[in-house]
Amino acid sequence: MYEIKAYVREVMAEHVVDALAKVKGVASIAVVSLNEFGHLVGDESPLEKVKMVKLEVDVATETVADEVVDIIVRTSRTRDGHPGDGKVLVSRLVRAVRIEDGAANESALQPTSS
Repeated sequence: MYEIKAYVREVMAEHVVDALAKVKGVASIAVVSLNEFGHLVGDESPLEKVKMVKLEVDVATETVADEVVDIIVRTSRTRDGHPGDGKVLVSRLVRAVRIEDGAANESALQPTSS
């Protein structure tokens, strides 16, 4: 089980979410708006504010995690790639429990039937 966190430019978020929604194995995507402050290596100027979005996706398999990362990188990069396009972090999940029905681990990461 894997958790993918991606920080992408706000203007790219809808495009990324639309692409991820088509991936079998992605049951949901959490989207959080935020402001990121940073500067380039060696840049002594004040921190620059950039409107970003944090996406969080939990998936059951490494194959789906790899597909999700590839889609995020492809769909969130500006044409030539620029500083501030964002980053993707992938972590292993030790345990997952769906509150609704108590489903555990991989089962907790699958879509539910309403």
